[in-house]
Amino acid sequence: MRFRKILLNSILILILALVQTGFISGLPSWFGNFNLSLIILLFILVMGGLNLSLWWVIGTGTLLDIFSFEPFGTHLFSLVLTIVIVNFLLVHFFTNRSLYSFLALTFFGSLFYEFFSNSIGYFLSLILNKVSFLVLDERFWTGELKQLILNLFGTLILFYAFNFLSVKLKPVFLIKR
Repeated sequence: MRFRKILLNSILILILALVQTGFISGLPSWFGNFNLSLIILLFILVMGGLNLSLWWVIGTGTLLDIFSFEPFGTHLFSLVLTIVIVNFLLVHFFTNRSLYSFLALTFFGSLFYEFFSNSIGYFLSLILNKVSFLVLDERFWTGELKQLILNLFGTLILFYAFNFLSVKLKPVFLIKR
């Protein structure tokens, strides 16, 4: 039974990494900025706990690093740091499974992931003596804003899909009596 669970999770991790690198990154316009892997990992963190999400992060981060042209370890370390910080926020500040909590966690997770990804990629390039520029111009910030909007919209859709299939999620934060 445990072997089936490990095999199923491994296959799902592989599918997630392939969809992220093979399909989503090739979408036209700014839809290619959508980070499905981060959103799925955040949902696994909230629904399955830190241990399960760390296994998913290690698998997904390693596969994304294999399929990426960035220095190896950029995705893995960025995802691990992001999930650990978001778990801290989840445990200490966002203790329920409401839509508002998911949106806030996605907001902070997206910001932390992009910060860590850009910083780690830049510093690894410096260490490896590769020419790299960290340009923080208008195009960079609009790209980050587009990704944040897409991630929040994706979280909204995924939340309502899970809410339709499960009773573990709450669509509202405050309930009137």
